[in-house]
Amino acid sequence: MSTEPNGASPIHLTREDIQAMRVKRALQKRRRRKLAMTVNIAPMIDVSFLLLIFFLVTTTFERAEGILSSRMPTEQGQRASVALPISPIVVRIKKTGARDEDFSIHIDRFDGAPQSFDELPDFLRGLFDKPGFGEETPVVIVAAGDVPWDHVVACWNAAIRAGGKKIAFAEP
Repeated sequence: MSTEPNGASPIHLTREDIQAMRVKRALQKRRRRKLAMTVNIAPMIDVSFLLLIFFLVTTTFERAEGILSSRMPTEQGQRASVALPISPIVVRIKKTGARDEDFSIHIDRFDGAPQSFDELPDFLRGLFDKPGFGEETPVVIVAAGDVPWDHVVACWNAAIRAGGKKIAFAEP
């Protein structure tokens, strides 16, 4: 039996013991590597959601200005008619003087508005006969706050006499 220089007895290790120690050390290194390589992704997810919410809140959606078809539909070599968008006829009544008889009639987008409610049905019939307009075209009556109710009713009656079917009131 040989002794070590410090007087301790020698330790005899077999190949299996050495192999087991190597495997143990390798496992410990792997565990240390796994612990060192972990990344906390919770802050990254928080920032991603904050950016998503920011972009959703600050985005503005715009309506399309209109539809312009690039190809017209054809039926048996003939061009089919395309429905025009319905734009209402807006009749505005406002008071121009101190008396009830002092008022003016203005129709948006059209010149030569009638001067009285007696002339208004003929003017509206002329508009209904134009392309893109008809009896189904809405007539919107906009009266200022100081206009007498009789004038508003007279305008309504004129639109009915002209053949209008969709008549509505709107605030000035």
